[in-house]
Amino acid sequence: MSPVHNYKRLEALAVHTFGKKLRALFMAISQTFRNVHRAGKQRFTVMFIPHSEKKIFNFQVSIYSLTFFLLLVVMIVVVIFFLSTQMTYTEVRAARDKQQMAEDEEFKNEYRETMVDVVRSTADFRDLMGNLLLLTNPDLASRYFDTSAGGNPGLPGEGAAISDNTRELNDLKKLVILFKNAEIPIKAIMSRVKEQNKVFIDIPTAWPLKEKGFITFGFGPQIHPIHGYWYIHKGIDIVYRRGADVLAAASGKVLRVQLDPLGYGNYIIISHKYGFSTLYAHLDAVYVQKGQEVERGTVIGALGATGLVTGPHLHYEVRLGNQAVDPMLFLDMENSDRSEILK
Repeated sequence: MSPVHNYKRLEALAVHTFGKKLRALFMAISQTFRNVHRAGKQRFTVMFIPHSEKKIFNFQVSIYSLTFFLLLVVMIVVVIFFLSTQMTYTEVRAARDKQQMAEDEEFKNEYRETMVDVVRSTADFRDLMGNLLLLTNPDLASRYFDTSAGGNPGLPGEGAAISDNTRELNDLKKLVILFKNAEIPIKAIMSRVKEQNKVFIDIPTAWPLKEKGFITFGFGPQIHPIHGYWYIHKGIDIVYRRGADVLAAASGKVLRVQLDPLGYGNYIIISHKYGFSTLYAHLDAVYVQKGQEVERGTVIGALGATGLVTGPHLHYEVRLGNQAVDPMLFLDMENSDRSEILK
C-alpha cells in the first residue's frame, strides 16, 4: 500500500473520530438544556389557608418564575444598597465641604485681622524709625519720611472700587517699600550706636561689681555713720559679700593705688578719657598696679572693709576733672536692674 493511501486513511479516521466526539458533546449539551428546561417547567402550588371559613387561596409557580422573582429581588436589593451608599457618601462629602468652607472663612477672617495688624505695625514702625532718625540724623530723617510715604502706581485711583485682595496686596507692597527704605537709616543708626558704645567704653557707665549689690548711701548730703554729723558724701556705697570682685567701670589707666587707714582704706583711682576718673575704696585686696592699662570690666580688686567703715562695702566715686559727680547719672544708662537701694 502506498504512503499516500495510508495518509488518506489516517486523515479520514481522524476526521471521523473528531466528528464523533463533537456530536457526542453537542448531544450532551442538548440533553443538559433539555433537563434544565424540564426542571424549570416544573410547577409548585402555593396555598394560603386562612384560620377562618374564607376561601383558600392558591396559585402555581414554576421554577423559571421563582428564579426570575429571586433575581429581581436581588437586583432591587443591590440597587437600594447602591443608592443608600451613594446618598451617604454625598452627605459625608457635603459635610466635609461645609466644614472646609467654614475653615476657609475662618482663615480669611484671621488673614484680614493679620493684615490690619500689619498695616498698623507698619505705620508704627515708620513713625518709630522717623523719630529715632530725628534724634540721630535729622537730615536723613526728612528723606526717610519722603521715601517711606510710598506710592502705589498702577492701582485704582481714589473713588474707584478696590477689591479686598488688591487692597491687601497694596498694603504688603507698602510694607516692602518701608523695609527697603529703612535699610539705610538702620545702618546709619547702627553706626551711630557703635560710636556711642565706644564712648560708653571710655566713660564710667559699667556697674563696678560683678554681682548685684545694694546701695546704702547715695551721693550728696548724708549723716556720717560713725561721727554722726552732716557731710557731703562724694560717691555711693554698695554693700555686698566680702571678697566680691570689683570691676573697672571704664577703660583707662591706673592713676593711684594707695592705703588710707583712717579714710578710704585700700583704694584705687583710674583715669579715663574725656577728663573722667573713678575711685574704688575700702578694698580688701588690690589686683592692679599704678600705671597699668585696664579694660572696662577688668577685675581690679576685692570688696572689703579697710579704712574707716562700719562693715564691708565698696565706696565708689566718679570725678569729672576735680569735681565729684553723682555716679548714678552714668550707671543708670545701662545698669538700672543691677542695684537696689536700701532705705
